[in-house]
This record gives sequence, structure tokens and C-alpha cells, in this order.
Amino acid sequence: MPRRGPPLALAALVLLGRVVGAQSDPVLRLDAGLATIQQPAIGTVRGRETSDAALLAAFWRRPLERSTLLASGNLTYARDSLAAIQGVAVLSTPWRREPNLRTDVGVAGASFSLRSAGTGGNTNAFVRQQVVRTDDGGWVGGAMGRTRRDGVPSATTAADLGLWRRWRFLYGSASVAYQYSTDWLLLYTTGELDARAEAEYDLVDLQFVLQARGGPHDLTLSWTRRRVFADGPISLPALQGSGTFQLTDRVALLATVGRQLADPMRGLPQADLAMAAVRVSLGPQPLPVMPRAVIAEALVHTEVGTDSSDATMTPRAILEIRVEASDTAAVTVAGSFSQWEPIPLRWEEGVWIARVPIARGTHRLGVRVGSGPWRAPRNLARVRDGFGGESGLLVVP
Repeated sequence: MPRRGPPLALAALVLLGRVVGAQSDPVLRLDAGLATIQQPAIGTVRGRETSDAALLAAFWRRPLERSTLLASGNLTYARDSLAAIQGVAVLSTPWRREPNLRTDVGVAGASFSLRSAGTGGNTNAFVRQQVVRTDDGGWVGGAMGRTRRDGVPSATTAADLGLWRRWRFLYGSASVAYQYSTDWLLLYTTGELDARAEAEYDLVDLQFVLQARGGPHDLTLSWTRRRVFADGPISLPALQGSGTFQLTDRVALLATVGRQLADPMRGLPQADLAMAAVRVSLGPQPLPVMPRAVIAEALVHTEVGTDSSDATMTPRAILEIRVEASDTAAVTVAGSFSQWEPIPLRWEEGVWIARVPIARGTHRLGVRVGSGPWRAPRNLARVRDGFGGESGLLVVP
């Protein structure tokens, strides 16, 4: 496997962000913490090995004219038993005519030295199509990856699809994923096989996730049932919980406990872990957090109306803003289409709504609840407005 693949691919997406032209300051977050990792011991006598590890991770996000570029990397080190460095870059782009549709394209790479699963590296590429609506959505995706472990190459292909749904402050999702891989050593390290059974195997994962959100805080619980098809079916369960507690605008506490199943796409082995970390946001002052019970969306519809100048029926674009907030709140929208004059929304059938004509071209707009900060609707690319808030980019074809 060429070792230049992951660095060159990651550099290409970063360069793309510079070529397209960034529209706001980037967001940068750093996580640092400690973890206890327990893995199956491979040898004549099966058991479990426990290691303490140090973790360091970084997340970078830069909005572009019509897309968002995201990159992240993490380093895990546990003396002689585990050392891994990973990186991923994603370009997320909404569709011009269908703002509820978003396409994510990304590349990732890793280098690892694992006492249980050998030394080597990994590279993969993936694409995911998302549908995001006010209360529900879904996705379908695919990926291809290659791993070299102790000089032996292997390949993995994967496909997944899922649905999610929101109930007030609760978010739930269900997904199914299929993977075909020739990385047999990774499966052997789960401790479920006594020897090399097959040179290739299939994995089918059924996963359910439930998340509770309150402002910047969240608590997540996930349950996965994996079926492994290699010399007979094997069933592997996994339960994991995690949470985020925001202390200040810049500092948050993170915690995770549970089982991580082997990941052939990234070349990572199965492990039981308990992790605690501190997250620090760097760069520009972080944006104020809009209560997550407030959901704002911007949609563009084409209507046929009468043009009074020539008495003909001509299509025109209508911007529809929908905001879910308390019925006692005061909700307004403003943008370049209104010369930044606030337009009040009306309460209709349980949501706040505004409908205004909008011309073709690129517009910026923001939504405000009460006297809070101006925020971008969630289905638009975000841009800082220079006054402590943000606006969203909308392209009307």
C-alpha cells in the first residue's frame, strides 16, 4: 500500500478549501484525556489485557461559499501495547435545488502499532448522501479501504443506511451496515476464533442510538448487534455510553464507556474502554449556543404568480423559514433580501413561519429568537457575521 496516499488525500481537501475561498474564520477544538483500554490477549491462553492510554484529538471546521470542510485527527498512545494516529477530511455540500439533501465526501488514513493486531497503516475513502428535515431524516453511504498489517495487504468494502427521528429533546436512530473484508487477523483479535478460519468474512451490524440534548450538553447511548460470517456465524453485542458537559463557552468535559467493535475499514481492533477528556475551543470566540429545542430551517419553493406588468403567469421563488420554538417567543428573520430589516414570523400549526419572495443569487440570512444571537438555519452553511452571531448562505438558482 503506498504510504503517501492518506497524507496526499488529506492535503488535497485542505488545498481545495483554500482554492474555493473560505467565507469565515475556522472553528478549532482540541481534546485531551486518559483512557483505560481492555483487549483480548492473543496467545496459547486466552485472557484480557488492560492498558492505560493517553489521547489527543483535534477537530477543524471551515465554512466555504456553498460547502463546509471538516478535518479531524487523533493520537492514542499506551506504551508498547497500542499506538495509533488517524486523520479524516470531509467536504459536505448541500444540493442547489434541494437544500434538504446533502452529500458528504471524505478520505481517511491511519498508522498503527498494536500488540494484538500488528503494525501497519490504512487508507479509505467514503461518500454519504443525507436527507435532513425538521423532525427526521436518513442517509445511505458506501466506503472502500485498504490495510497493510505486518506487511500483509487486505481490502474492505462497506455500505450502510439509516434513519433518524427527533422527539423534542430526544434523538433516535436505527441503521444497518454491511462490510466485506479480507483483514482476517483483525477478526482473530476479537478472541472469538481459535485460529485462522477464513481468508475473508462478512459483517452485518444493526445499531440503535438514543441521544438526549439539553443546550450544549448531551448524553448518548448506543447498542450494536454484530453478525460475523466466517466459518459459521458469530454474534457480538456492544453497548456504549457517552456524554458532553459544557462548562464554559470554551471548555467542556467528555466521557465514554463501553465496547468498541473491530473496525475493518479503519483497521482498528475490538476493545472495551473507559475514557475521560477535556475539550478546549480555540481561535475566534465560540458562537453562543442556541437552545437545541429551537430548530430552524430555510426552504425555497417555486410558485406561479401573476406579473402585473405583463399580465402573464411567471414563476417566482419563495423563501420559507420554519422555526420550532416556544409559542410565547418572539421570532424574527433578517437577511440581504430584506436589507437586514427583521421580519417577524407567524405562529401557524405549532411552528413559527415566514414566507417572503426572494430573488435569484446568493443571500445571507439569520434567525433570532427573542433577544438571542442571530443564527443560521441548520440546513445552510454557516458564516460569522462579525457581531457575535452568524448567518447562513443560501443560493437561489
